[in-house]
Amino acid sequence: MRRIYLEFFFGLVVIFMASSLTYEYLVYELTENYEATLAKRQAESVVDMVALIESQAGTQEALGALKGYADNVEYSLSVHELGKIPAHLKEAFSHQLDPSAVFDDKNETLWFRLDDKAQIYSLQTAVDSELHGAIAFNEDLLFVFLFFGFALYSFFMVRFLSRRVRSLEQAALQFANGNLDARASTKSQYTVGSLNATFNHMADRIASLVSSRRALTNAVAHELRSPLFRIQWQAELLSESQLDRKQQQKIVSIVEDTDEMAGLVDELLYLARVDHPNTPFSPERLNTAMWLQEEWPRWQTLSTKSVSLDAPQDLPSVEADPHLLKRVITNLIGNAEKYATRQIAVRVYCEDTQLVIAVHDDGEGVDPSHWPFIFDAFYSANRSRDKKRSGYGLGLAIVKQIVTRHGGHVEIDHSDLGGACFRVILPIKT
Repeated sequence: MRRIYLEFFFGLVVIFMASSLTYEYLVYELTENYEATLAKRQAESVVDMVALIESQAGTQEALGALKGYADNVEYSLSVHELGKIPAHLKEAFSHQLDPSAVFDDKNETLWFRLDDKAQIYSLQTAVDSELHGAIAFNEDLLFVFLFFGFALYSFFMVRFLSRRVRSLEQAALQFANGNLDARASTKSQYTVGSLNATFNHMADRIASLVSSRRALTNAVAHELRSPLFRIQWQAELLSESQLDRKQQQKIVSIVEDTDEMAGLVDELLYLARVDHPNTPFSPERLNTAMWLQEEWPRWQTLSTKSVSLDAPQDLPSVEADPHLLKRVITNLIGNAEKYATRQIAVRVYCEDTQLVIAVHDDGEGVDPSHWPFIFDAFYSANRSRDKKRSGYGLGLAIVKQIVTRHGGHVEIDHSDLGGACFRVILPIKT
């Protein structure tokens, strides 16, 4: 929110400065400078009065009256020789028909002469004038108040908007984390224009699509089970009949295909259960090191290659559903078994406030171009691989869904063994 505040505040300052410069250009450049005109007329009036006093009472009386006026309004009165004034003023005095006074707009200084043509007098604001200093200070103070006014306005406006945006952001995060019932509040004190209503409309559509997909997956998977079972049963009956060698091979092929389809149906149903937010989720406090040691003998049987476990005994406990977490490691080891050459390594360690379960293999690895999609359902990094090796493309999708339900995330990287490394990162709750 600090960045939004700074952008908003400096945007207002830029607009204010641009408006001020435009105002000065329009008023002082394109049109007559009325302030300068007024100051010039006031100066000319002073010169006329001084000339009148001089004509009636003499030069000394006129200068005395002028000095009294200058002291009263805190102006500085100076005397100059004609030859020592600035060149442009000398030229102005030389070309005027009535060269009695010249007002310098830039310096706001009145230059004039009396009957004694050899001397030029200047009248301008005194440098140490308290009165004019106070006036200038008040003018500067106006800009200071405007600046801080913009700062306070920006602060409260951003705070006002951030409260509403945070409410909408929380609803979006809940929805993204799988709570399809999360909606943004449409109360007036929480709405950001029509954005809340638009978000809710989008959430309704997405929730409807996701529910339809889940229902379709469940329905298809359930409906496939019965005919698959009948095909398997009839194929097994046929295999016990008197068949020649070629017919027997066909029956074996049918049984293998139906077994493969049955495995796919089971994976689909399991993914649907894990993906559904209402599926029972029973986390408990797991002693990580002890739990790994208990389950490790069974995981070793999942691979014909060398499988090692590197897990220190002082690992912290985690809140997890043991059955679901067991499925995560089972799937990752099973996935590594398909592509490993000789060895698979499971390494468990802590990283800040997270528990990391990393499964390495020494296979050919996965090209980084596939990493963003590797955990999507039915995605295969190598389309040419057969099902026995690449599976159905659901194992890693199941891993991602289970880990997400635990509040963690999954990553893929290169392994120091030469193949791929799949990392499961779970939060450690104290």
